Formats: sequence, structure tokens, C-alpha cells
Amino acid sequence: MKRKVNFKIGAFWAIILGVLLLAPALSQSKDKGEEYKKFRTQVLKQLKLPADKEKAFVAVGDKYAADRQQDVAALKKTQEDLQAALAAPKPDEAKLKGLIAALTSDQDKLFASFKKQRDEELALLSPVEQGKYLMAMSQWRREMMKEHKKK
Repeated sequence: MKRKVNFKIGAFWAIILGVLLLAPALSQSKDKGEEYKKFRTQVLKQLKLPADKEKAFVAVGDKYAADRQQDVAALKKTQEDLQAALAAPKPDEAKLKGLIAALTSDQDKLFASFKKQRDEELALLSPVEQGKYLMAMSQWRREMMKEHKKK
């Protein structure tokens, strides 16, 4: 009996953690996406990159943004399935284990996408440009988190 309770508590916290970690990516509306693109364009102008470097940088972002839409859709679907399974009067533990594994896999895939994008973008920049870009991105994330906390 205690194992079942511990498993349910663990599953519950896995969902909460997943939502907290992915909330910015999952809740990013079209407006936020446009805001992010404008911000990136502004940062690229501040970096004063040559046109070819800027074009390559934008292409990397576009490539991962397109792929990420599918990843986010899959993640949302898995979360909905897990939530429905947990809402059952007697959740099937085998099904829950599978859904939890799928959810963590989806999260890992999404996180890996952000990391790959960052690595490819940084490879295009000099160390000074990298530093400026990373600091600008950190500032933008802080602002988005403040805005998210206000809501």
C-alpha cells in the first residue's frame, strides 16, 4: 500500500516539476514568439554581425523553432494523457509508468533541442559576441520570468 502511495506522489511531483520547467516553452503564445523574434533581431543588430553570419544565425533559430513546435505538441499530448490516467479512480500503474517515461523522454528531447540550438548559435560567434549574446539572453529570461510571476 505504501509503495502505491509513494508512486502516486512521485508521479504527481514529476508532473509538477515538468510543468514548472517547461511552462515558458509551453505557454509561449504567438505574441511571445513574435516578441522573442524581435528581441533576437535587436540583439543581432547590437552584435553588429556581418550579414552572412547574421543570416546563418537566424537560420539556426528558425530550424529549431520549427522542430520544437512538434516537440511541444507531443509533450502537451503526453501531459494530457498522464493527467487523464491519474484522474481515474484506480490508475493503472503500468500505464502510468509508460506515460511518465514518455513524458520525461519528451522533456529531454525539448531540453536537448534548446541546448543544440544554443551550441550551434554560439559556434557562429566569437567569444566576445558569445558573451554579449548569452548576457542578453539571460536578461531576457529574467524579464520573462518576472512577467510570468506577475500573472
